Amino acid sequence: MLLLAALLGYENGLGQADRFIYDNLVKATQRPAPSQIVIIAIDEFSIASLGRWPWQRHTHAQLLDILTKAKAKAVGMDIIFSEPQYISNDDALLANAIANNKRTVLPVLIERTASGLQATLPLPAFKKAANGLGHIHFTFEADGVVRGVYLQENLHGLSWPQFALAVFDAAQSNEHTGKSALINANTLASRNNHDVLRDILQGDYLERIPYTGGPGHFKTVSYIDVLSGKIPASFFTDKYVLIGATVAGIASTFSTPVTTDHEAMSGVEINANILAGLIEDRSIHNAARWQTILFTLLSTSLALLACRYFSPFGALGLTLFLVSLISVLTYGAFLQELWIPPSAAVLMVIIVYPLWSWRRLEAALSFLSEEFARLNQTTPMVLRHASESVRFKNSDYLDKQISAIRIAANRSRDMHQFVIDNLNSMPDATLVLSQTGELLMYNRIAREYFVTLGLDGSQTPTLETIFSNFDAPPEINAKRTTWRVALLHSTPGNTAVEIETRDINKREFLIKSAPSRMTDGSMLGWIVSLIDVTSLRAAERRREESLNFISHDMRVPQSSILALIQLQRNPSTAFAIPEFLSRIEKSVETTLNLADDFVHLAKAESQSYQLQDTNFSSLLAEAADDMWAFAHSKSITIVVDADEVENCWLNVDRSLLIRALGNLLSNAIKFSPQGSQIICRAKPLHTEAGSHVVCNISDHGKGIAEAEYSAIFSPFLRADEQDRDGVGLGLAFVKMVVERHNGTIAVASTVGKGSTFTITLPCVIG
Repeated sequence: MLLLAALLGYENGLGQADRFIYDNLVKATQRPAPSQIVIIAIDEFSIASLGRWPWQRHTHAQLLDILTKAKAKAVGMDIIFSEPQYISNDDALLANAIANNKRTVLPVLIERTASGLQATLPLPAFKKAANGLGHIHFTFEADGVVRGVYLQENLHGLSWPQFALAVFDAAQSNEHTGKSALINANTLASRNNHDVLRDILQGDYLERIPYTGGPGHFKTVSYIDVLSGKIPASFFTDKYVLIGATVAGIASTFSTPVTTDHEAMSGVEINANILAGLIEDRSIHNAARWQTILFTLLSTSLALLACRYFSPFGALGLTLFLVSLISVLTYGAFLQELWIPPSAAVLMVIIVYPLWSWRRLEAALSFLSEEFARLNQTTPMVLRHASESVRFKNSDYLDKQISAIRIAANRSRDMHQFVIDNLNSMPDATLVLSQTGELLMYNRIAREYFVTLGLDGSQTPTLETIFSNFDAPPEINAKRTTWRVALLHSTPGNTAVEIETRDINKREFLIKSAPSRMTDGSMLGWIVSLIDVTSLRAAERRREESLNFISHDMRVPQSSILALIQLQRNPSTAFAIPEFLSRIEKSVETTLNLADDFVHLAKAESQSYQLQDTNFSSLLAEAADDMWAFAHSKSITIVVDADEVENCWLNVDRSLLIRALGNLLSNAIKFSPQGSQIICRAKPLHTEAGSHVVCNISDHGKGIAEAEYSAIFSPFLRADEQDRDGVGLGLAFVKMVVERHNGTIAVASTVGKGSTFTITLPCVIG
């Protein structure tokens, strides 16, 4: 227990539990905001009055001039001025205003770019005119809440104080005597050059923010009210002024201990809280590891001593007292600006009592369980707890005998239930047979399968009845034997007998039979498994079919290329160079198209669809654009009529659906005559089941016979075997993509007049 207490103390508590306690302590110790701090907010009213953001920089210059005349103590402009404004001399006006103010602090934003972390600094003119620069980054804890801040950030050998700290120093009128200069000197002294120049962001002097209150706690005035003179300039005399955005869409907002789930605090308000802590010389320090370890160890030791020397009731009372004492001490330390995570100490105190009580009970029961332990040694498997007979220890002789019988019966029932549960958990139909082949037990999967065979589920079928529904494999017919003889016989080494066959429903099964023996080697029974391998064998057949077909089609263009090369080497049979290159190009394109079709079909069959909400008309238009060059080469016009589905949105994998539409258009172009039209018409369809988009793609090609409708959507099959361009994967890909998007595809065709493919897809909007 003490080792666990030391470990939890070293880990500084229990994470989220301590964060919850800390947040509530911060809320409980809120205080009035210092009157010296004023926030000039870039709010909705100011945006509405001055126009959309960003404003012209002469506007900021006017505001700074007002604050300069008012003799504000310091000004922190939480606005990024990293890019020049090419309008008149606005940048020069703002630079002069910053220089005239002499106590203006500008922010440094550290961003992640393609080349790594980079500091976004103000323009050189602004940087030179400013009193100082300060970083505007906050520290997020595991739950995303801002509770602390680094008073200094370091990158590429450069260091910047925290923004509020830089404002506080600017008010001292001498940056070399400020707190940030002292921090920077201490940091550089504690590091060597190699450390300082590392290409990573490093923070120093992490402190918890002493929040004074929630959002809106500080005195806040509108930017436009100051600019228009509604707020007198004298209001800002000897004030720390922070200028920043609070309007949604411009301001960065954060979750803090003093905010709720429905609100957040802007960055300028967090800086105001940090500045308030600096002005009031308040900060919340984390307890050192040794302090947390000592606190947890002392609490745990007191709880252990209470359990050792007090009665159970007294130990319970003292445990509750210790929990209360830990809470009071934590609150008192927090008031003294010291945070000691209390959850580890509370947890240890709470779990000591039940664990100690359990150990007491364990010691009391250890002797009573000795006799029952001897019984356990004679039983190969005990499913019930060994202390089952403890309640009969002090009974008379008859009660002891009854208890022994009850225990034996319970064990028998438990063992039977254990076997049944394990049998039912098996994924395949499993039969347990006796030595003579009688069916003793079968699992739930087997029971459900017997129903598909038409067997009576209320009665236990015989082995002959079950296997009369299977085709006898050749080895059984050849030997003129029976299923019983074939399955129920031992093999050398007790290996399983395997027979592959098919049932009356044309489902393929692998039937395994293995003997079950006792420890002395004598026969106990048989275990027969009926493993449904229908889908596995279908997948194997499809793989073989695919490999055979593709190996042939892949070899044909390659063989053609080799033949062309051989002919070209002989001057008497050589083609003209353009024709030679054209023939090779066609063969290479055939091979590449074959590989491309396979890749897309594999992607369509995968589970990794990247769904997004997409307008259907844009999908159809993009597919038509992709096929324009192909259609233009045959003087074919693609007409797209999708105005009625402008507001119909689908949740689909955009690239796959465009490819599917493109395949339909490509087929239509391929089989249409020169100078014809392909009509793509999309309309909405509203039914009780929901809204759908119906897209018809019609051509004037040679058409498809009705008997071939189903074949055209199967891989490696074509409606016209005379056309050898492709292996029949295009429409299989289309069908797979449409059905995976919960849609349907149909074809209507008249031989000699053309075909129309119809796709129906569900809408999410429209």
